[in-house]
Amino acid sequence: MAFSLLVKHELKVLWREPGTKVLFAVVLVLLLVSALSGAAYYTEKKQEHADAAELARHLWEQQGDKNPHSAAHYGTHAFKPVNLLAVFDPGTEPFTGVSLFLEAHRQNFAVHSPIEDRSSLSRFGQLTPAFIFTFLFPLFIIFLGYRSVIYERESGMLRLLLAQGVRLRDILTGKAAALWVVVLGLFLSFALVGLLLLAFTGAAAADYLRYALMMLGWMLYFGIFIHLSLWVSAKAGSQAQALVLLLGFWVMSTLLVPRLVTVAAESMHPVPDTITFQQEIRQHLSEGIDGHNPLSTHTQAFRDSVLAAHGTDNPADLPFNLSGLMLQVSEEFEKEVFDYHMARISAIHAEQLGLFALSAVVSPTSLVRLFSMGMAGTDIAAFNHFRDQAEAYRIELMRELNEDLMVHAVGDRAQGYTAGYELFSSNVAFQYQPPDALSWTAAYFKYALLLLLWTGLSFGLLLSSAKQTEV
Repeated sequence: MAFSLLVKHELKVLWREPGTKVLFAVVLVLLLVSALSGAAYYTEKKQEHADAAELARHLWEQQGDKNPHSAAHYGTHAFKPVNLLAVFDPGTEPFTGVSLFLEAHRQNFAVHSPIEDRSSLSRFGQLTPAFIFTFLFPLFIIFLGYRSVIYERESGMLRLLLAQGVRLRDILTGKAAALWVVVLGLFLSFALVGLLLLAFTGAAAADYLRYALMMLGWMLYFGIFIHLSLWVSAKAGSQAQALVLLLGFWVMSTLLVPRLVTVAAESMHPVPDTITFQQEIRQHLSEGIDGHNPLSTHTQAFRDSVLAAHGTDNPADLPFNLSGLMLQVSEEFEKEVFDYHMARISAIHAEQLGLFALSAVVSPTSLVRLFSMGMAGTDIAAFNHFRDQAEAYRIELMRELNEDLMVHAVGDRAQGYTAGYELFSSNVAFQYQPPDALSWTAAYFKYALLLLLWTGLSFGLLLSSAKQTEV
């Protein structure tokens, strides 16, 4: 019997199953609803982001006449860009803040995470494509494939096919191909809708690349469950046993292992609590120049060195405003302190992610989630990319304000110096620059290779059962 006939026969068998059409329709409807509702949410949030950024800039420029350093403490906001690919996989975005308050002498944490406005039950799962791909698609595959080989054996059809010279290897691969056709028919229908959403929302070329890679990652993930479902069906002694084994693997991969590894990561690599973190920063800051405390040892030493370098002991004789210089030097020192401590936190997060990645040995779900979030730009690395750019902007803005104070608050203008719209409207505006798509995707290449390895190994198990399955 030709391989194509085996595939056609298996497709007819699958489609005649009473639950196939229902499962197919339910999953497809859920996917379409999740994508369309996500697109509407994205459009709304994109407009809100644009309005908030415009308002923040307006308030900055129209804050009135004041000392530039007072304006630095008045501060402004940087808003995290709304990510189109978060429609498909929101990743950590519901748990990270949407805005950063930028002010002098402080590197603040992001605030107003979307999850704060939701009930505790909503944290367990949101109707997003990623949620459906992670939990529902594997179940869909399991229910289609768990009885495939066992039913043929119990009905005597398997023995009959083998007696006619059909190889068991061809039977198993034919069933796998048929299951692939059903799964891809459903998945590619959604992927096409996703492409249309990207086109209608004006996505950049990089978004198309990352979307395609994300979809490829999920296809490899589905392939793992396709091959394992048929392998277990070939090896199990009964349909009930096959179903229990496959559901056990699903529970372990999607629920148990990710949760246990998360708890273990938090225990083995704990993040310092906020109070301890702030105390460590304050202690470190006391070891350098404080632009607001002229009596501190470090500030006095710096002040004396500047005066000595200009051959005077009176700050009024300097060709610039000494306070402005000390504020800028203080700002640069404080940046080093904040960068050091934030790097420690990032290193802890990296260790936690490393442990999570190790769980991919027994949980392909952990692996595909890391890859999918990376391609969507919704993991912690993407948030850190925004945070770093916002911090660089804060430092540049503070430098402009301090330099204006140094240059203009001199001589008779030193006392009570103020700046206004002319300065504030000329200050640099925050413009987030997304990372280069190729370099970004290259950082996640290892996860793609591991997914490919999982898929290849699962297919190898399926082929091995052709030699060991009892008829």
